[in-house]
Formats: sequence, C-alpha cells, structure tokens
Amino acid sequence: MTNAPEEARTPALHSANSGFTVHRTGQLEYGFAAEGGEFGADLVRYLNNAQGDVMGAYLYKEVLGAKDKLHWFVHLKSPHDYQRLLTMVDHDREYQDISTLDRLPGKGGGNWERMFLPGTFSERILCPQHGVGHPPEGAVDPSEMFTDPAVYQTSQPESVQLTTADAGAVVLRTAKARYALRDQARYYGVEWSEYVNTALPGEVTAFLYEEIFGHQDTLHWLIHLRSLDAYEKVEALVGDPGYQELHGKKRVPDQYGGGGWGDLFVPGSIQDTVLVPYTPAG
Repeated sequence: MTNAPEEARTPALHSANSGFTVHRTGQLEYGFAAEGGEFGADLVRYLNNAQGDVMGAYLYKEVLGAKDKLHWFVHLKSPHDYQRLLTMVDHDREYQDISTLDRLPGKGGGNWERMFLPGTFSERILCPQHGVGHPPEGAVDPSEMFTDPAVYQTSQPESVQLTTADAGAVVLRTAKARYALRDQARYYGVEWSEYVNTALPGEVTAFLYEEIFGHQDTLHWLIHLRSLDAYEKVEALVGDPGYQELHGKKRVPDQYGGGGWGDLFVPGSIQDTVLVPYTPAG
C-alpha cells in the first residue's frame, strides 16, 4: 500500500492554525534533567504519531529563566478534542507504558513522578485573541474551531510565518490588562504584533492569545524567532519612527485619566520567558 499523497494529509496543528492551546509546564529535579527531558520528548512523539489528526504537541525548555523547566504546547482545534487525550491516559497501553517506564534504573528507580518537583506541573489555556482576525468566508468551521486561528491576525504571508512547529526560539510574553482597559490593551497587543510581523518577515512572527479558564484578562504573546539572535532585531525596532508612533499614541480614554500603552497594564505584570525547542543530549 502506498502512502497517502502529501496534499491529503492532515496539516499539523501549531500556534498559527489551532483554536485552543494547552500550555503545560513542569520543573525537573536537577539530577534527573536528562531523563525528564527524554520522557517529555517521548510523550510528544507518541502524541503526534497517535493523535496527529486532532492535536500537535511540541516540547520546549526554558533558557534565560528557570533551569530545567519544561514547556509543552499542545495545540487543538477545540477543547472537545482534549477528550481524546484523556481517553489515552485511561486506556492507551502504549501511552501508559511511556508514563510508567522505569527511567532511573541507575538512580534508585522511578518514572516521571520522581523526576519533577512536586506541585510544579501546571496548565493554562491560551486561545488566539478573538475579534481581531478576518478569515475569508468559509475558511474556519466554527463547529470544529474554538476560535479563529492566530494566522488571521496578521498580514504577514503565511509562507514566511514562524510557529511552535518550526521556530528556533519562542519568547512567551505575559501581561495583565487593567480590567477597565482590556479592550484597549488587546488592540495594542495586536498592533504591536503586526508592526513586528511587517518589519521582520521570515525572522519573527508574533501572535496574541488570551488566557481562558484562568486569570481574567491575562494576555500572552508567542513571539516566534528564527533564532535567538532575531530578538536583537525586535529590540532594535525601538529606533523606528513607526514604532515610536505606535508607542506614542494616547490609548487610555479621558474618563480613565488618559495615558499611553503602559497605562493599559498592571504595573510589573509584563514578563518575558525565553524558550527553545528541547533537544535530547547526545
């Protein structure tokens, strides 16, 4: 039997074309970092092979942040598809074998439960910011896709967009919008992303997401970089007249006291975490 033609295969889900993303993090014990990374990579590999028609999973590690902290991005069309993952946890023997395998035979034995610092596994849901993209009519099936994918937030050609599937690094930027100014904060977030995408095609692609089932009005940017060096180009944009104009706009209405982009967010809430794809040692 021959393989299906390339055009007939289901496109892999990633940060640009999914409607619902589970972002999971876990802090490894330092002494088990290599074994824990292998566990994470095995899990991603199996998920993509077994459930690639409904999810795309990618493993990253933190750099310029917490040492030996792992980040999974599990991209889905909708939360309904997460049921497939729950079914695997309960009934899929190969999935269970990955989780229960003794990965520490020379260190006293144990599986993933021993590798990660207790209480450090957490998940948050990232959805592409709704109401800012304009998909062509019929391009998105609302019965399948939870919200419009992030690809429609930008005019950057899809052929040069970077995603969690192929980026050399990702900056996860998180910010807490002031409740009364959440609409203005979202609009600024999309404007900032589009400026970067227009200025640096092929080098940087930024999308805006909103946290749901979590902290109200918390925004997240995934800033996908060709390489870590590309972030210097993002920083250099501060000298552009257009960038200065973007940040010089009045964004807070008079009834809230007026102000610029910085007044849209809770002070001290903007944080960047730098991630790179996990690569097994050796």
